[in-house]
Amino acid sequence: MDPADSAVPAVPADAAVPADPAVENVHGVARRSRDLFEQYRDDIYVQTDRLFAGLMAFQWILGIVFALWVSPLAWYGAISRIHVHVWAALVVGGVISLLPALLGLLRPGRSSTRYVIAVAQMLMGALLIHLTGGRIETHFHVFGSLAFLAFYRDWRVLVPATVIVAVDHLLRGIFWPQSVYGVVVASQWRWLEHAAWVLFEDIVLVLACRRSIQEMQQTAERTAALEQEVRTRHQAEQELARHACDLLRANEAERLNAERSAALVDQLRITQQQAEAATRAKSLFLASMSHELRTPLNGIILYSELLQEEAADRGNQSSVADLQRIQSAGEHLLDLINGILDLSRIEAGKMPLTVEAFDVRAMIDGLLDTVGPLVQKNGNTLAVDCGAEIGTMRADLTKTRQVLLNLLSNAGKFTREGTIRLEVRQRRVQGEPRVEFSVTDTGVGMTPEQARKVFDAFTQADVSTTRKYGGTGLGLAIVSKFCELMGGTVTVESEPGRGSRFVVQLPLEMAEAPAEAPAAAAVA
Repeated sequence: MDPADSAVPAVPADAAVPADPAVENVHGVARRSRDLFEQYRDDIYVQTDRLFAGLMAFQWILGIVFALWVSPLAWYGAISRIHVHVWAALVVGGVISLLPALLGLLRPGRSSTRYVIAVAQMLMGALLIHLTGGRIETHFHVFGSLAFLAFYRDWRVLVPATVIVAVDHLLRGIFWPQSVYGVVVASQWRWLEHAAWVLFEDIVLVLACRRSIQEMQQTAERTAALEQEVRTRHQAEQELARHACDLLRANEAERLNAERSAALVDQLRITQQQAEAATRAKSLFLASMSHELRTPLNGIILYSELLQEEAADRGNQSSVADLQRIQSAGEHLLDLINGILDLSRIEAGKMPLTVEAFDVRAMIDGLLDTVGPLVQKNGNTLAVDCGAEIGTMRADLTKTRQVLLNLLSNAGKFTREGTIRLEVRQRRVQGEPRVEFSVTDTGVGMTPEQARKVFDAFTQADVSTTRKYGGTGLGLAIVSKFCELMGGTVTVESEPGRGSRFVVQLPLEMAEAPAEAPAAAAVA
């Protein structure tokens, strides 16, 4: 195997592997084409060596035929007998044929085998020329032998063959011209004529060998490129198959997750429905029990007031104080029950709206008569700023009044010797006219975490707030529910130690709404 004959550049063993896949593919194709070219050439070497092994045996047999029938007649005219030269030719022919034939069978493809076969083939041609008495027809064996040697597609094997032919014709033309030219005397330059014809054929055969080598290289390159394309497509198909499998697995996992999610959603829906049903049952129960709960408390409060008057008439002041505590406890419990019942009625959808037109300023004045003593109880000052442009609004008077009462009472409870300010303004929110009530105090204030929970039922700032200021945590929850019920909003801004500001916005013209609307919305 001769790498020098390959036109494909060799890749150094210590060359760095390129990071670019395209460059790596090019190098891979080059390496594969070089390997294919060497494989094609080795196959040709092996096949041609075996061809010459058979040809050597055939030529030896042909030489024997020439020795038995042609040579005696050529040398002695009509007398045909075995000559000593015939025995020598048979032995020499066997020696010439045996070694290359064995090499062709046992060591095919080796460069040494090719050169031995080239030399032996030319020697066998010289023997055949000798056995035929130098006939000109036998000289064509030389040209045929060169053509057979060109099967190797290795022009270098033609060099020793040509040298053997030229030297044979030169030496035998000088010392034994009859054995090569068939005449007793021949020109001393005749060997050049034969050598020139051989050289001419060599030129043609060398060009043919080089052309064949180029075609082999092109075939190897096309085959390597085709194999690379097949590998690339196969890899692409495998990648697509893997991607398809991944997609199928992902789809299956997504389907299972969707089924689990659907089952979980169904379970959550059932749980939610059960919770809502329980809440509605609780709210309906409390709403229906409002009369049964309020009647005894109202009786306790009424009798405590009567007993206070009777004790005062008798001058029994110690009993008056005790009866006042009973009345206060009863009123506190009644407020708590009223708050719980109001929340329950809202949740159950049993809180009706009574929409009517009323003067906002008159409603504020009436409210101050009730809430004024509560606010001033802790030494606070109440300031009211109600614009004259407000005029009349159409809403639920009782619930609007209850919202403001709860906010002012809450501000008075958490403020000591401070200022509580009520401001009433008309605003437009997203093009809709609204009445804005804001209650600002200078009390204890709240943290952001406390402000986020202030409208939850039964929630106050913390446990210490309940112990210090009292209350049930229902007032602001009712404010939030009433505002939502009337289509309004309530927000709070607060800072610890600097007070709070509650802002309520209600529609200036509230639409009539069915009493069951909130419950229906909750169920949906």
